[in-house]
Amino acid sequence: MGMSDKDLLVVISEMLRKQDQQAEKLDEHSAILNHHTDLLKETNETLKNFMEVSIQQFQQQLTFNERFMAQFEKQNKFNELFLSKLDEISKKP
Repeated sequence: MGMSDKDLLVVISEMLRKQDQQAEKLDEHSAILNHHTDLLKETNETLKNFMEVSIQQFQQQLTFNERFMAQFEKQNKFNELFLSKLDEISKKP
């Protein structure tokens, strides 16, 4: 083997070593990206769950408010009737 052959082998092995390093870096980057993707998925799920719970609570509050208002209306009607009866009684001689 002449000197140039040896040089060629050195150059080739150096290139292969660099390729290996780049492949390792790519693997690391892929792992980091996958981790971030997982975190984003989790965050997305958490937000979706939070929104669903918030919407449910809002709907429950609306239902409660509607019932409360209906109750209030009934009470109001009763009060009006009661007051008009009192009025009638007070006007009787």
